[in-house]
Amino acid sequence: MVDFVQLADSTFNLCFGDLLPDGTIDDTVNSNNGDIVKVLATVVDILRAFCLQHHAVQIYFEGSTELRTILYARILKTYYTDIAMEFAIAGLTEEGEVITYDPLIDRKYFGFLVKRKA
Repeated sequence: MVDFVQLADSTFNLCFGDLLPDGTIDDTVNSNNGDIVKVLATVVDILRAFCLQHHAVQIYFEGSTELRTILYARILKTYYTDIAMEFAIAGLTEEGEVITYDPLIDRKYFGFLVKRKA
C-alpha cells in the first residue's frame, strides 16, 4: 500500500508498506523475498502519477529505521541520473537542514524531499 499524508500546504509524506486488516500501513515489515527493486519501482511510478496530478507538491520520505533510510540513500545514488531528470532531490541533515542531494558526496541523510521539475 502507498499513501500520501499531507504535512503542510504543499508537502506530503510518502508512506508505503503492507496493508493491515485495520486499514493502517505496516512500514516496518521485511518480507525478504527479493522483490525490493520491483516494489520500489512501483512506488516511484505511483509517486510520478501523484506529482502529475498535484504539480506544486514536494514529497518527503524517510525509512522507518536508520537502515532503511540508508537503503533509500543508496537507491537514490544508484539511480540518480534517471531520477534527477524528472525530480529535484534534497536531503535532510542531522541538524535539520535541507540541502541539495549530491550523489558524489558521502553524507548521512535523515530523510529526503523530491519535487517534480517543471
